[in-house]
Amino acid sequence: MLQPKISVIVPVYNVEKYVSKCIESIINQTYRNLEIIIVNDGSTDKSGDICDYYAKKDDRIVLIHQENQGLSMARNNAIDIASGDYVGFVDSDDWIASDMYHTLYGNATEYGADISMCNFYNVREDGVKSPYSVESEGIKVLEGVYKVAHNIRLSFNCVWNRLYRRYLFEDIRFPKGKTFEDIFVMHRLVDMANRVVLSSECKYYYLLRQAGITLSPFNLKQTDDIEAFIERHDYVSSRYPNLEKVSRRLIFYSLLWNMRNAHRDNKIETHKEALYKIINTVRRYDFRDCGLSAEQKMLLELLFDDINAYSKKMHTENKQRLQSKIN
Repeated sequence: MLQPKISVIVPVYNVEKYVSKCIESIINQTYRNLEIIIVNDGSTDKSGDICDYYAKKDDRIVLIHQENQGLSMARNNAIDIASGDYVGFVDSDDWIASDMYHTLYGNATEYGADISMCNFYNVREDGVKSPYSVESEGIKVLEGVYKVAHNIRLSFNCVWNRLYRRYLFEDIRFPKGKTFEDIFVMHRLVDMANRVVLSSECKYYYLLRQAGITLSPFNLKQTDDIEAFIERHDYVSSRYPNLEKVSRRLIFYSLLWNMRNAHRDNKIETHKEALYKIINTVRRYDFRDCGLSAEQKMLLELLFDDINAYSKKMHTENKQRLQSKIN
């Protein structure tokens, strides 16, 4: 009996060093009934030529060459033409274990889940890897508020270590022009799914590149995650009041993470006006009762009162930390 088709979506942009390994890992899957939709999003290096080579090599590949529209639109354009019963995503600088989709599909069918997830490795460019999650081995099945709670508590809201029933994307698309675009949609996908199954097995390899958004120098696009966490909080709190506090807490985590990075890279003065607007948006939410530490509350009080006082505090702490290392 022919297995259901899985549409695997691969956005590609200027990754000539990595894309061959990515595509090879997909075409060599033990699960064979794949539709591999590769979207070359206006690459200016040799990525497009590499994609052409593989499209000629494997007739399961559907290749789209388009002008640069960004990751979200590359994924959206692929979703629009996907014909599979299931949808999966692989980023073009990552790769997957040969049995990832066999495992994800098997778990989805065995447990009647609309979303099937696996654990993944964080891989440094020197090849050293470590599991993202160190939870106990085995399978976990989540329904109702529990699947939404699990998604909220994840610090890594990624779409690529999962398999989705195609219907989940009927009315959901990634936001155009946003970074951290996965955070904007994952809670909605999880909420729509009847059941989510999680496997502790690491089947996806996530490459930590210096050019990646999480490791690159601070820029204002990185603050999109604050907007995403606010949008997610407003959605979740209206439907699951018991999750309101943990959802709200992550808004403040995100603000503090961004401000720390802005200070580290001496960008607060450069972007002060934009950062003021972001801070004023976040201050509408109460940070006092959502489980933040005393230090986090103190930093937020400084930010909401005077961004210059925050900068001075961080400068003093960094100076003291450097001095302690010298001593």
